[in-house]
Amino acid sequence: MINYLNWLVVFFLGLSIGSFLNVIIYRLPLAIKGEDISLIHPNRSFCPACKHQLSWYDLIPVFSYAIQYAKCRYCQANIAKQYPIIELTAGILSVLIVYQWGFTLQSVYLLALAYGLLTLFVIDVMHQLLPDIITLPLLWLGLLYSISYKEAESAIIGAIVGYLFLWGIYWGFKLIRNKEGMGYGDFKLTAALGAWLGWQALDQLLLISSILSIAFVLLSKQSKHKKIAFGPFLILATVFIIITNH
Repeated sequence: MINYLNWLVVFFLGLSIGSFLNVIIYRLPLAIKGEDISLIHPNRSFCPACKHQLSWYDLIPVFSYAIQYAKCRYCQANIAKQYPIIELTAGILSVLIVYQWGFTLQSVYLLALAYGLLTLFVIDVMHQLLPDIITLPLLWLGLLYSISYKEAESAIIGAIVGYLFLWGIYWGFKLIRNKEGMGYGDFKLTAALGAWLGWQALDQLLLISSILSIAFVLLSKQSKHKKIAFGPFLILATVFIIITNH
C-alpha cells in the first residue's frame, strides 16, 4: 500500500509540475517577443480567450479540464488539448524516471532534463524558439550530471563538438545557399544534449534526428521552402538513445 501511495505522490507531483510547464510554455515566448508578461512575478493564471483570472479549482491538473468538459468556465471557449497532454506526460515521465533510478539525486537530474526537454519540444513546435533560459541551464546541468555519474571529459567534448558541428553546417549551408538552415538555438540544444549523452552518442543523435526530420517532411508533404523546427527531432532522438541504452 505504501508503495502505491509513493507512486501516486510522484505522479501527482508530476502533474503539478506539468501544469507549471504549461505556464512557461504559454508565457515565455510572449515575454521573448516583448509582450508585457512576467515570469519572475507572474499574475494569476487566466483564460487566454476571455482573460478572466482562474480560481484554484480551475487549475487542478487534468481534472479541471475533464470536469469542465474542456471549456472555460467563464466564456465557454475551448481549452487546448495541449494542457492535459503536457500534464499527463510530465506525470508519466516522473513515475518512469523514479521507477528506473529510484528516489535518488540522479532521478532529480533526469527529471530536470525531462521537464526541460518537454518544455523545449512544445515551444519549438509552436513558435520555432529554443530559449536560452532553458537550453543553457540544461547544458550546465548535463556537465554536472556527467561529473557525478559519467565521464566529465566525454561531456565537455560532447558539448563543444555538438555546438561546433551544427555551427559548421549552418555556415556551410549559408555560404552555399545564402540561407539559414537552422537557428542558434539548435546549436545550444545540441551542445546541451552532447553534455548529457557524451560525444560518443553525437553521431547517433544527429543521424536519428536527421532521419526523423526528413521522414516528417516527406510524410507531411511540407513545402521545401517552409521552415520546420529541428529541436523536436533532436529531443525525440535523445529519448530513443536514453531508452535503448537503459
